[in-house]
Amino acid sequence: MNQENGTVLKTKNKQPIKAISYQDLYLLKETLEQLQSWTAVLELLDEFFANRLLPLDKKKIIKEFHSLSRIYGMFMDDFSTCTDDLENQVEKLMVKEKVKVSQ
Repeated sequence: MNQENGTVLKTKNKQPIKAISYQDLYLLKETLEQLQSWTAVLELLDEFFANRLLPLDKKKIIKEFHSLSRIYGMFMDDFSTCTDDLENQVEKLMVKEKVKVSQ
């Protein structure tokens, strides 16, 4: 398939190869790391909600629940932003220019 600037490279399955820069990969990695940074906090939330065998101290539960619900709210905001960013990044990668070889 010849085009104006050369031949488009294709895979074995006859699919065009897209040009993906290091910057594109770096942005994806950065967003993924931002999501992974929540691991320790989410483990703390999981421990709080999974621990049902201890005697109930209503004041302590109310205090912890309030603070953990705020943390969860921040996580949901950040998660929503990150997933939107990832979606946009992937969409941009999908429409990237195909790799061409000059002849």
